Amino acid sequence: MKPITPQDEQRFSDWQRGLTLWNKRDQSPTEVADRQRELRDAVHGGSAALAAYLRSELGLTEDGAADAPTLPLPLDPSEFRDPPFQLERQIFEAWRTVVKARFASQSLFWTRSHAAWIEQGYLGEQLAPALLGALQSGKPMSTDEAATRNLLRRLGGLPHVRGKVSVIQDCPLSRCWWRGQIAASAASASHGELDEETAHRVLHTSNDAWDRLAGDSVKRITAINHPSVRAAIICQYRNASRETGGLDSHEMQDAVRLLARHGPPLVFDTVDWSELLEMSAAAVTEAREAPAQAANSPNPATPTKRPGWLSRLRGSAGPDP
Repeated sequence: MKPITPQDEQRFSDWQRGLTLWNKRDQSPTEVADRQRELRDAVHGGSAALAAYLRSELGLTEDGAADAPTLPLPLDPSEFRDPPFQLERQIFEAWRTVVKARFASQSLFWTRSHAAWIEQGYLGEQLAPALLGALQSGKPMSTDEAATRNLLRRLGGLPHVRGKVSVIQDCPLSRCWWRGQIAASAASASHGELDEETAHRVLHTSNDAWDRLAGDSVKRITAINHPSVRAAIICQYRNASRETGGLDSHEMQDAVRLLARHGPPLVFDTVDWSELLEMSAAAVTEAREAPAQAANSPNPATPTKRPGWLSRLRGSAGPDP
């Protein structure tokens, strides 16, 4: 695959910024609205019109998107917005050895790829439901600004608004590759506790699990990027789903933070798998007990302090460090 140059990235960033009202002090709303209208007209014009628009704006030559991985089959709008699990597995398998992480982490790579898929007809001719409509309900977005941001997120991510995590959370087809890749890595690190398809299913079926593992690992808790940590968390999420129907978003986030808190001093490479499973299970238990502990506190604003879960695990009564 051809490398993406700094000049390519700058052109892409300028294009996205010119389409969104992100700095109202220095932007002309009228100019932004005109650009949004041009983009919307290209979407409603069908695959050839939108592909031509993207080629022009991104500076692509006739073979400029030739490096796009091949989609295994055409997608209808609902499949594009939220691929079912088996379709997501099929897409990942087609791309497993083709797409490299250094490309998959770049919004421009995915936007270029979408330009190729659109031109090849993989998203059909009625593009608005896939690119402009609301993610779940299919209703049109209420404003041109919201619709434009929706389209940019789905084509590859909107990093100047949503941050670096946008490429792995907001772009449905990028998300297929990332979930499959992280599932494969977790399965390899799980000492036979997880198979790859099970790990992928956990990440696919729960937005909470995916957002916490993918989003938090980029934005705030880098310790959970360790493959064994991800594997342990996925195992415990699977176990909780079997026993009680899973963890809600806050419980998942608290469990990840509790486990990650001990990453730098413990160095996860030095923790054996069985102990890491115990640590992650204790973190989940602590996270699930927190609401009840807070509710039973004499003063809800200052919940009763609980013994540290790691200290309890190691047979000590001391508080968290």
